[in-house]
Amino acid sequence: MLIPYQVAVPMARWPVANFVLIGVVSLISMAALLGVDSDTVETMILDDWSPTSLFGHALLHADLLHLLGNMIFLWVFGNAVCAKFGNGAYLAIFAGLAVAAATVHNLLDGAPAVGASGAINGVVGLFLVFFPRNDISCFYFFIVKVGTFTVSSGWMILLWLAFDLWGAATGGAGVAYWAHLGGFGAGVALGLLALQTGWIKTTSYEESILDVMRNHA
Repeated sequence: MLIPYQVAVPMARWPVANFVLIGVVSLISMAALLGVDSDTVETMILDDWSPTSLFGHALLHADLLHLLGNMIFLWVFGNAVCAKFGNGAYLAIFAGLAVAAATVHNLLDGAPAVGASGAINGVVGLFLVFFPRNDISCFYFFIVKVGTFTVSSGWMILLWLAFDLWGAATGGAGVAYWAHLGGFGAGVALGLLALQTGWIKTTSYEESILDVMRNHA
């Protein structure tokens, strides 16, 4: 088990929108798990093409562990991405990534699903585009051995991507791998578009994935 807990990314502004997003998702997920307004919760489950389910699924989680894992990833990667885009744009981007992930899931899987994993994978895809060489620190647990390590974020993100690709190829039950891949792909595409159009600019201490590719061309 690999759990990220820190990324080495200086931030020029407070990612307030990501703090708010984590709080809102956590509150709605906990309310749903406690059985509050179950009729509304039913309409938010991703099992059709309704606008409520295309986004609402990202506000629900199957259990407390599911919620905790997703919020850790959203905290670690979302803060840096939010600071890069700005608070207002970040919330709109997260909503768009959730819809993109849901669309791919509906097209290639179709099983009922809940969870912010697809949208969060989109945030991770954005992080990969903007900060592929920034360090990420992870906690690991393997049988009885525990510890931490630090590595360039690009390598860890590609490892997680490989797990999702394997899961989608083998039809892993109970995990919406296609939503993960759909969100990730949308995030990478948006990140590249943002750099190419000048919407997002790298600073003197940053090296985007385009910079890495140019330096190795």
